[in-house]
Amino acid sequence: MPEIDLNLLTALDALLAECSVTRAAQRLGLSTSAMSRTLTRLRHVTGDPLLVQAGRYMVPTPYAAKLAENVSQTVFSARTLLQPPGEAINLATTERSVVIRANEGFIDLCAAPLLQEIRQVAPNMQLLFASKSDKDVQALREGKIDLEIGVLGTNAPELKTRLLFSDRFVGICQKDHPLLQEPGITPERYIRFPHVVVSRKNKQWGPVDTALDVLGLRRKIVMSVPSYGCAINLIRHSDAIGLVPFTVLAWSDPCAEINYFELPVPTPPIKVSAIWHPRMHADPVHQWVRETIVKVSRSEFSRHTRAVLEKANVK
Repeated sequence: MPEIDLNLLTALDALLAECSVTRAAQRLGLSTSAMSRTLTRLRHVTGDPLLVQAGRYMVPTPYAAKLAENVSQTVFSARTLLQPPGEAINLATTERSVVIRANEGFIDLCAAPLLQEIRQVAPNMQLLFASKSDKDVQALREGKIDLEIGVLGTNAPELKTRLLFSDRFVGICQKDHPLLQEPGITPERYIRFPHVVVSRKNKQWGPVDTALDVLGLRRKIVMSVPSYGCAINLIRHSDAIGLVPFTVLAWSDPCAEINYFELPVPTPPIKVSAIWHPRMHADPVHQWVRETIVKVSRSEFSRHTRAVLEKANVK
């Protein structure tokens, strides 16, 4: 039998999580050219492009999205074989509550498939989602929450993290908005209209403002709201412009009334991770919950990305 290079699985896991050759290379400590060659090998082995260009970004093919549902678990299982055996658990009879702090976007994205997975594998377990009013690390340290989902907002050195997926910000406006009537959305045209921002603490400065500031430009922010759902409803009924993560477009189903557009300035990716305290790292139930969340979130992110692109007729 021909030898199988299992390192390709690790590379595929990183590529499907990041949807970027550069970021996947950084994650594995490789050069961009080395990761690009690895992607070429993966395409040859699988007979599928795996990641294709969509504007300035790369998106997974349907085959790659299907692979993503299994590759992360396969990599985890392979690594587990090289570690000391842990305590055996019977998930079918395990009674346990796991407290997860996450925002509404993640809950809308993943709660339903997580519920289905738990009912099938661990019917006596509970996932208790707590509201994400802040990113205070003490809640993890003190055991008030078992797991946090979101962008790492602390430099606490002891915390463990696992990247779930990389999202990005896009602009939204009414379908017939004047901004869309002319080809090419420039920074100057972008700031010409009023803006609505989403912030739990009325924060009015973000990555897009930093990028605009470099150009000597500034948005006119007319309102701050606490959730993306509120922002979308406002955009539907006004001439204001909003800013949301790309995945929000799928669960909010706004495409019939509003359009999204790529921002005219670069912004860093939104790296959504699972974050936990080291004392829970070897706990077998916690491990299973983490891996289940990784599998479900990556699958749902890929599925929702395809759904939004299909709605917008992006090939």
